[in-house]
Amino acid sequence: MIAMVVRNKKNAIILDFFAGSGTTGHAVLELNKEDGGNRQFILCTNNENNICTDVCYPRLKKVIEGYKNPKGENIAGLGGNLKYYICDFVEAEPTDMNKRKLVSESTEMLCIRESAFEPVQDESGFKIFKNSDKYLGIVFYEEAIDAFKKAIKKFEGHFNTYVFSLGDDPHEKQFADVKDKVTLCAIPEVILKVYREIFK
Repeated sequence: MIAMVVRNKKNAIILDFFAGSGTTGHAVLELNKEDGGNRQFILCTNNENNICTDVCYPRLKKVIEGYKNPKGENIAGLGGNLKYYICDFVEAEPTDMNKRKLVSESTEMLCIRESAFEPVQDESGFKIFKNSDKYLGIVFYEEAIDAFKKAIKKFEGHFNTYVFSLGDDPHEKQFADVKDKVTLCAIPEVILKVYREIFK
């Protein structure tokens, strides 16, 4: 079924809210291997009876990396990468624990949005990640903008950059001197709202 739907869409993103044993993900990996596609999949589950931790995730990891079948034969991996995220709530109370948690959870969501998972630089005020053709910059405090701009000068390439802010300033003036290297992106409102509640 998956192959029929996305065979001609080599850059499709497939979303399956009933991950089960990971059959959808397996099918997408097989199709990518077959035609050189770059399809992605997002599988969601409530992990009932540990089906994700015990079946789905291990299956997909083996399919990507390769494994030995019951006969002891080596089965080549299909290639690709896999990230496992657990959703959680962040309370709106302005505690240090909630601040750290929001920063962590927001970082992961923005990495997913930009498909940038390779850590390049990790500072208290900002983080830099890389994907195949660009960088992702996340600045957690306005006071860290200058340090971030200094850090990106040593990298060749373009940065999609997200800046957390208590106000509505898009920070274009602060980035005017690096505008050829940086594209400022809007943080999703649902994240920004919680950020402003916690950091007010």
